[in-house]
Amino acid sequence: MKELSAVDQAYYGIIDLVLSRGLRPGERTSVYLLADRLKIGRTPVREAINRLQSEGFLSVAGRSGTVVNPIEHDQARQLFALRSTLETFAAQYAVENVTDADLMDLSRGVERLGDAGSSSDFVRANTDFHSAIVALAGNPTLSRFYAQLQIQFHVVSYLAERGANPAAAEIRQREHQDILNALRSRDAVALAKALQAHIRTTEIALLGS
Repeated sequence: MKELSAVDQAYYGIIDLVLSRGLRPGERTSVYLLADRLKIGRTPVREAINRLQSEGFLSVAGRSGTVVNPIEHDQARQLFALRSTLETFAAQYAVENVTDADLMDLSRGVERLGDAGSSSDFVRANTDFHSAIVALAGNPTLSRFYAQLQIQFHVVSYLAERGANPAAAEIRQREHQDILNALRSRDAVALAKALQAHIRTTEIALLGS
């Protein structure tokens, strides 16, 4: 965190408050309260709030305060469908562009996922892993859309106590390895199937069947 700018520290600090259940979707807060909780100046917190508002994570209504936008069950289902579409689209290009160095980085990403000691650690490692695969498509517009989508998944992750199920977590970790193996084989069809299966497993774990 020390390597991040003050605005980035505020940005990720707010997200971590949601992931650690220190800030609930629908709960009102403010620049002053967040600055105090995060021990960061008001100006970077205000800029972080503006950034998160533009990404749809927060709503700001004048004197009514700042609110983490809740996500309804049906909306969460739609987010999973969109995620599946974007990752499947990226798969065909990712296998063409992936290098041995990329595979080493992704392998370390899988290890980070297995070693994650908290919900926020896991969500960040998971975001990094999947975002790296999407980035391999070499499409900046796709990566930008995907980054905005991942912000919404931070709220979805909050909603799901079932995501902490050890059996479900073990299955998802095996699926991460399947995704990595498909990339190693440069097999676009296998990669797309592995990504779709993993997204469906995650959807069931977080939202139920």
